[in-house]
Amino acid sequence: MKPLKIIFAVTGAILAVTFIAASWFIGRQVSLSTTQLITNEASGEAVTGRQWEKYRFDGKSFEREYGAEDFELTSTHDGHAIPVSYLYADTDQADKNRDTVILVHGLGGNRRTPFPIAPLFLENGFNVLTYDQRSSGENTAPHTTFGYLEKFDLIDAIRTVRANAPSKRIGVWGESFGAATIGLALGANDIDEELDFVILDSPIAEANWMIRESMKQNGMDGILGSYFIACGNIVTKLRLGFGYGDLYVPEAVEHMQTPVLIINSKADNVTPYFMSEAIYNAIQNDRKRLFTVNDSKHAEIFLDHPEAYRSEIETLIAEIR
Repeated sequence: MKPLKIIFAVTGAILAVTFIAASWFIGRQVSLSTTQLITNEASGEAVTGRQWEKYRFDGKSFEREYGAEDFELTSTHDGHAIPVSYLYADTDQADKNRDTVILVHGLGGNRRTPFPIAPLFLENGFNVLTYDQRSSGENTAPHTTFGYLEKFDLIDAIRTVRANAPSKRIGVWGESFGAATIGLALGANDIDEELDFVILDSPIAEANWMIRESMKQNGMDGILGSYFIACGNIVTKLRLGFGYGDLYVPEAVEHMQTPVLIINSKADNVTPYFMSEAIYNAIQNDRKRLFTVNDSKHAEIFLDHPEAYRSEIETLIAEIR
């Protein structure tokens, strides 16, 4: 019997090592695919041009009118350069000591893709700061992390604006992936206290659902998909220090006191209505509003309903002023 026990033990050890090795390989592939969703090349000037064309927006004339001062911030988190564009409400005076809103673009965009939304704030007396998120535009920081690491760049932008405008109103607007960045930032470093209003357009509420949907589209549903996600989660924790469960916006915004406007569409198949509803329901203050349309595709509410969109934002601005 002893030789047989040895054979079983060796076989079991080989199977265990094989399973661990296979799980690590699978986890690494999943982790890499979920933390590098976009590249600098894929989010460059061509994307800007397509976005401006979609909105019939003359971006070059707009930049000439409002200045579009470009400079870089240095990340206090890991030292990479954060490319920034600054637009001035008063075109005759480049004064940063004014009410200011920070626009945070979505996945695949860059700091110039939100320019069509900027006049809503500029015409109401707000300066506008936009910046390239990680691995987007000219920001060469690696990894896209559903807002987890991205939040540190946003915090640097908020603190830069606050340093230039210590007693002015500061707001943030984010779209989709950018809204997730804002949501996770609100749960960190008391940044909620630095802001006067928050606008979340078609927000991502959680990474787990997004990753699971991607698995389904690739034929890995059920137990197989869960196994792949579990492996990816473990490797991501070991590689980058966080897991997919940490990318949950409702928990991050639960205690925020800043007035918030959440904008969404019931026809959105990318960030479905339940995501905005989960964020809205999690916020425990009464300074929140949910603006919903029925017919717009993902992040196209301003394109389809510009007047209603403008009205919601101007109502919020009037309230905080």
